[in-house]
Parts: sequence; C-alpha cells; structure tokens
Amino acid sequence: MIIGRALCGLALVALTGCATAEPEPRIDAAVNVAPSSFPPPPPSVAPTAIPTPDEATAIFRTVFDWTAERSDRADALEGTAEENTPLFDSGGIMSEASFDRIDVVEPGRVEASGTSVGRVSSIGFVVSEGRWKLERAAACALTGVC
Repeated sequence: MIIGRALCGLALVALTGCATAEPEPRIDAAVNVAPSSFPPPPPSVAPTAIPTPDEATAIFRTVFDWTAERSDRADALEGTAEENTPLFDSGGIMSEASFDRIDVVEPGRVEASGTSVGRVSSIGFVVSEGRWKLERAAACALTGVC
C-alpha cells in the first residue's frame, strides 16, 4: 500500500513537472480595431461662432421632422432623449419655418427669427454638448407637450 501511494505521488510530481515545462498560452498584442458603429463626436463650437440662418432652419426642421430618425432629432434638441420623449411622441406636424436673421442674446444662446405659415416668429437656440441645438423650452412652447 505504501509503495502504491509512493508511486502515485511520483507520477503526480512527474505530471506536474511536465505541465510546468510548457509555456503558458499568451495573448499577443491586442489588435486595434476602430468602432464602425459610432460616429465621431461633433466638432466643438467656437464661442464666437453663431449658426447661419440656414443652419438654424435645418436644426429646427430636424427636430420637427416626424419621419427623421429619433437619434437625429435628439441630437438637434437641447436635453436628454428621455426628457424629450413626450415631444418626439406627440405626432403633430409643425409648419415649415425659415429663418432669415440670427441675433446673439448672450454667449452660447441666439434667437433666430423668420417667416412661417404657423406661429413661429422668434426661436431660441443654445450651445449644448458642443453644438447648436434648438432650445427645449422653445420646442415645448410650440408643441404644448412638455
């Protein structure tokens, strides 16, 4: 019995020795893969840069374009997507606004004024997350939803 245990112990030592003689498997240097599903962040807005009337019109129309992707609409409106869900789900259609004048109210905030078929006359835009967006309060006032 003692000899059997001794032989078992020697066999275990021999197997362990063999296992440690082989190198551990390694992971070579990680491969750098750029994510393809995330767009680059938008460029930051210079403090003196203001949107053009055409840019303000495009931002406004994106927010109220019910056929546009929700993510595009959320990127054009101040606030979080969760805050703005009632506005996005309201289903109404806004008139086609066209802005022809931009006035700086304070750094990071402008008022765009122009013409429309509906009640739009002067709308606020703010810098949020480094880009110009339609002011949430203005969108809420226009829709009466928030």
